[in-house]
Amino acid sequence: MTRYEIIKIRETGKIEVPPDYAFELGMVKGAYFLLELSLGIKEVRLEQVALPGKNLVEIELILQDKPGVLSTISGIFARHRVNILFNESEEISEKEAALVTVVDVSEMDTGLQELQEEIGGQEAVIDISVKELE
Repeated sequence: MTRYEIIKIRETGKIEVPPDYAFELGMVKGAYFLLELSLGIKEVRLEQVALPGKNLVEIELILQDKPGVLSTISGIFARHRVNILFNESEEISEKEAALVTVVDVSEMDTGLQELQEEIGGQEAVIDISVKELE
């Protein structure tokens, strides 16, 4: 059900969600949310990505756009106990796609550098960047 509430911005860049709604949405201290901005229409959308207590990493990939590539990447994550929490892919040319994924590495059985090297070493991976989220 969609609910509407008019709120006043009391400080630049800070939004205060009424406590009842915040609790229902999982907006608790330490939770992670995706902030989606549509500047042209001045619209903001929030989507919960993870509850508190996770060790999150954002991985951005440029990949060859062909069958089986996502399966290969997700297989590497699975082998190393990396949990995929969010991902989005987009075709950027006839032969290339971009993938952004947020993963939880709390139970990962290897180092972040080793994971990056293993993924980056795949034939279909053109570029990779890894960023730890606080």
